[in-house]
Amino acid sequence: MKDKAISITLIALAVGYAVLRYHIIKGVPWSNFPLFILNKGFSLSAVFLIAVSYILGPLAKFFPDKFVSWLSMRKYLGITGFALASQHSLISLLILNPSYFPKFFEVSGKLNLIGELSLLFGVISFFIFAIVAITSLPSVEKEMDKGKWLKVQRMGYLAFASVGLHVLTMGLAGWLKPQDWPGGLLPISLVAFIVVMVTILLKISTLLIPKTQTSKS
Repeated sequence: MKDKAISITLIALAVGYAVLRYHIIKGVPWSNFPLFILNKGFSLSAVFLIAVSYILGPLAKFFPDKFVSWLSMRKYLGITGFALASQHSLISLLILNPSYFPKFFEVSGKLNLIGELSLLFGVISFFIFAIVAITSLPSVEKEMDKGKWLKVQRMGYLAFASVGLHVLTMGLAGWLKPQDWPGGLLPISLVAFIVVMVTILLKISTLLIPKTQTSKS
């Protein structure tokens, strides 16, 4: 039940943040909630859930007494995050046009460099996460060699890095104009980038700090 509670809480926080930033403060019409705004909430929810599924590993190494018991939730959180990422991808394709994403397009209607790079990194991350999710299924996992299975699962960090590049290319210009942030609230793409970087840095820290030191924490 704890994994479901965490999922619901993170989804509610992400969608609530999108509603607050775009509808309540920025004044985006509520008619855009079903796809445009909810899609933003789905994307941030996916990042939150996948991040937690990866962060639990390093936390269990640093604080085993508190977090080892949480490790069993990683698969549920990760697959739920991938499901939300899949919805985000599908909705994004449905509304991918200059009216919704003007910064992605040239005047001619073709994708510009920002649009093409952002979509490229999005496709790369989705493809890798799909492989990770499929190999997480019990029926697939039991047929795989343990070593190969772990290598595939660790590819998720590469996918997460691609997510970071995905939001970086689409959002960097807006990040540099804090005076334009509605209510001073961080852009969703920046929030996602920060979460991605924290997750990756935590993983790197477990590789740099000797195992004996982490076990004493």
